Amino acid sequence: MSLHIPDFRLAFSKNIGDRNAGAYYLSQIFHSLIFLAPIWVPYYLARITAAEMSILFVAMYLSQMFFELPSGALADMIGRRKTILWGFIVGGISYVIYPLFPTFWWFLFLAICMGAADAFRSGSEEALLYDTYIQIGDEERFSGVYANGNVIYQAGLIISAAVGGILFGINEHVPFILYGVSLLLGAIASFRYIEPKIDSVKFSIRSYFLQIKLGTEEAFKSKYAKYVSLFYIFVGGIAWASTLYFNDFLMAELVPADALRGLLFAGMRLVNISVVMLVLKSTKLFNWNRTILFFPVIMLVGYLPGAWLQGLFGTPFVFLAMVATTARWVILAPITNKVFSSRYRATAISALSLLIGVVYVTLTGASSFLVPLLGIRVMFSLLGVITLVTVVPIGLKLLRVQGE
Repeated sequence: MSLHIPDFRLAFSKNIGDRNAGAYYLSQIFHSLIFLAPIWVPYYLARITAAEMSILFVAMYLSQMFFELPSGALADMIGRRKTILWGFIVGGISYVIYPLFPTFWWFLFLAICMGAADAFRSGSEEALLYDTYIQIGDEERFSGVYANGNVIYQAGLIISAAVGGILFGINEHVPFILYGVSLLLGAIASFRYIEPKIDSVKFSIRSYFLQIKLGTEEAFKSKYAKYVSLFYIFVGGIAWASTLYFNDFLMAELVPADALRGLLFAGMRLVNISVVMLVLKSTKLFNWNRTILFFPVIMLVGYLPGAWLQGLFGTPFVFLAMVATTARWVILAPITNKVFSSRYRATAISALSLLIGVVYVTLTGASSFLVPLLGIRVMFSLLGVITLVTVVPIGLKLLRVQGE
């Protein structure tokens, strides 16, 4: 797999492989401009309690879990482009109107809408892209385009992290509104997708539930598929909870200054994507076995010392948690994709996303009483303990199964 400078002009090509790559690049940049990333913790804590903040994130992911499999099944049957489009529209509107009524119940309502929006995008875009290259007989190209998309996403996060703290200092609502506008631009970009021709089925209530059943079975259809899926679920669940919640919460304590924290996030993400793309994607250094071993090692080193982190000296450990999340998308997702057939790929990916959501909801839900009691630093260490009892044994079992 080779990595190239992404060409956004491909979105206007007539060739399906080029055009869907370009549309994906545009989608990723608009989805990644999360200007609120470095400031959402102080924004919420000025309006609601830490426990209520945890409830919001639990509600958002419960909503995503509720819609995850249905949206994946619908994507497989009525088209991925339609579900991607609706995901962007609902998410964009939710963020634009977010500051209208800064109360817990308003935030809760919009958190449910955002969770549904994420569910409609989750799996659909990835499956559409993968099936595009299956259709044209160039499956290997998927890894390159997917990796380029992740570079773009990280670049967007770097820009928005650097700017978000400054915008927050000017007006506390602007980061939310601008991200909503960016998502609406993503909806426009999604019109450039061409739906690949896959072995789909005509929509009916019966086929709808059958699609969910068969897609879920697809994720666990063999011993190897089962352990790949379980590994993906626990790595993804822990790392995703860390990325969406615990990293930012911990950084808000380690570096209280909003503008400085935003700049630090930007620098960390720049180094993060450089490490993942230039080092971890090197097959000479990281073969299949080393890739599987990499995740438990970096997660243990990043999370376990959390209880003892102080000030700027704690930021390198947050950085390691960032690397684990990015590597999950860039390295682990392509391995997982190869396990599934195209007909049930979106549903299978949605099934895994739903189970990742179970891990996420469990962790963030537990934090609603653990963080006020023990503090965010101890909670970070607990992520390491959970890694030790889940990711480590599953990873070792996967290495044995793959060698059979």
